[in-house]
Amino acid sequence: MLASFACFAQISTQEEEEKQTSFDYYLANPLHINLVSEAELQSSLLFSTEQINAFLLFRKQLGSFQSILELQTIPGWDIEFLRRIQDFLLCNPVQSSWWKPTLSTHQVLFKTDWTVEEKKGFTEPDLRSKIRYVGDRLNQTLRYRGQLNTNLRIGFLVQKDAGEKELTDFSSGFLEFKSIGTVEKIILGDFINQWGQGLMQSGGFSLGKSFESIKATQKFNLGGLAYSSSVEYGYYRGINIKLKLTEFLRIQAFVSYRNLDATTGVDSLGNKYLRSRVEDGFHRTTSEIGHKDAMQEKTAGANFTYSPRSIPLVLQLNGVYTLWSLPKPIGTGYKKPEWSGNELKNYSISFQYPLKNIRMVGEMAYSGQRQFSILQSGATSLSKKVDVSYLFRHYSAGYFSPKSNGLSENSENINEMGLFLGLGYQINKRMKLSSYVDYFRFPGPKYQVLASNTSGWEVLSRLQWEKRHHARGFLQGKWTRKENKDLVQISLDGHFIAIKSWDFHSRLMASKLGDEIGYLLLQDVKWDQGKWNIQGRFAYINTPSYDTRNYAYEPGVPYSFLLPAYSGKGLKTNLVMAYQLKREIQLAAKWARITYYDRTEIGTGLDLIEGSTRSDITLQISYKMH
Repeated sequence: MLASFACFAQISTQEEEEKQTSFDYYLANPLHINLVSEAELQSSLLFSTEQINAFLLFRKQLGSFQSILELQTIPGWDIEFLRRIQDFLLCNPVQSSWWKPTLSTHQVLFKTDWTVEEKKGFTEPDLRSKIRYVGDRLNQTLRYRGQLNTNLRIGFLVQKDAGEKELTDFSSGFLEFKSIGTVEKIILGDFINQWGQGLMQSGGFSLGKSFESIKATQKFNLGGLAYSSSVEYGYYRGINIKLKLTEFLRIQAFVSYRNLDATTGVDSLGNKYLRSRVEDGFHRTTSEIGHKDAMQEKTAGANFTYSPRSIPLVLQLNGVYTLWSLPKPIGTGYKKPEWSGNELKNYSISFQYPLKNIRMVGEMAYSGQRQFSILQSGATSLSKKVDVSYLFRHYSAGYFSPKSNGLSENSENINEMGLFLGLGYQINKRMKLSSYVDYFRFPGPKYQVLASNTSGWEVLSRLQWEKRHHARGFLQGKWTRKENKDLVQISLDGHFIAIKSWDFHSRLMASKLGDEIGYLLLQDVKWDQGKWNIQGRFAYINTPSYDTRNYAYEPGVPYSFLLPAYSGKGLKTNLVMAYQLKREIQLAAKWARITYYDRTEIGTGLDLIEGSTRSDITLQISYKMH
């Protein structure tokens, strides 16, 4: 499910995409109400601030929950709200015997998908090229997650991409122990970290720029998180431990050892060096297989969190040391200021502090070669109707942290200064206006831009409306100016519930860049009745080029989804069906087909399809036992 995270930084996310990502993740990783932290509740996007505060106060008074039904006595947690969120929550009574399996839940999922039309990589070699994929056309994923009791959770995943040979081409797993004692958490296996504001260690969800300006400008320290995604980069492998030394002092430490895919070179002295990291995870050809495990990474780090009782301050000191088996040479051109070498030390200090009614957060980070980056933001409510926020950022051209992911115009946190201002205005109970303006400047040259001190800005405004239980929608406009180019995007969205079992969703999007205008019109229909859940989509696409593409969330089989770029001229249809065979077993299938009117070939290289049509089929079976 984390596969979507990497693309969020590159696109304009919408409310449905953001929430769907969160919902799918927490369906697969329910929040344990006896152990969940305030930061985890906030980052889930499932609860309001008032609901979180009421929950934490109630749990403190109660001690621990024995049943999820007890939640209905919390102010603001009515029966209707609980019905909506019950699948995202888990309640196991706290036990002293952490190893004893009680009230356990287990889920096994197997998914396979393939493209019906034959890609060039699966054809017989010809005289022009003999390079072909070594495996079959199936993508396959097998995943298990189990909550053995309150304290113990386990999960693993094996996965292959189309063109790879073995189902075990990629594997990931974890064993996680959580408690309320001195040892708060231990993770063995694969994990990620989310510390401070993400300048040094950023795992979990990252919305990027968003009309939800407060959530976009402030991250929450979640510490170490177990990882079993099919994304083959961006995580650690080893041991992660969190200790509660006192009521106001906690420490998290980890060590990791991983093999990484990379392309390498040899200098004039015969020494190997790193050309580039390979993060797509593909091992389909002899060349791609040759990149596998070409470099080793050793990492160790620690996080100290100080939160005194006397004042509402959270202060963190963070440090990470990384050693790679291959050095990265000094760059040329616009990459010359970037970090080089094979040994990296990262340090940062971050804080959270409510100054009167302003929630202030920030982080200052340092990396090798004396490079600094700073991120500082604040958010407050001026009244019951008005919320405002800001975020200032400064990223040095030579700053580098492999797991950094702060709010940025670039895909990396380097060579940038910016100021983000957000505003939310609740017009009435049914309408809300959300806006932001972001000014950014690039002190040094960058990719395809030789000049220094170039700048740009982005303005977004969204008007949302909702008629409870019946309809909701929004009108949104965004204007981005960068490198003397103006990109204007407009979206009109409506979601209507006609009767209890049916709902309809329509969206019109348009993007204008120079003289080019691209359109996307889509219509969704969903039917949910008893054991059956069926949803279909019809989309009309008309864009002159990829530069005027439009992004829209696309439903998938349960626990998965896509966020594709719609470009070209054509029609796309898909149908998703899920059937609850028994209480424990669910079957699901998806059929998707796109027909282009402006081309006779789809894709490039070994992914080339001769023709104007592409069809994809997905099958999934899941078993869930309580």
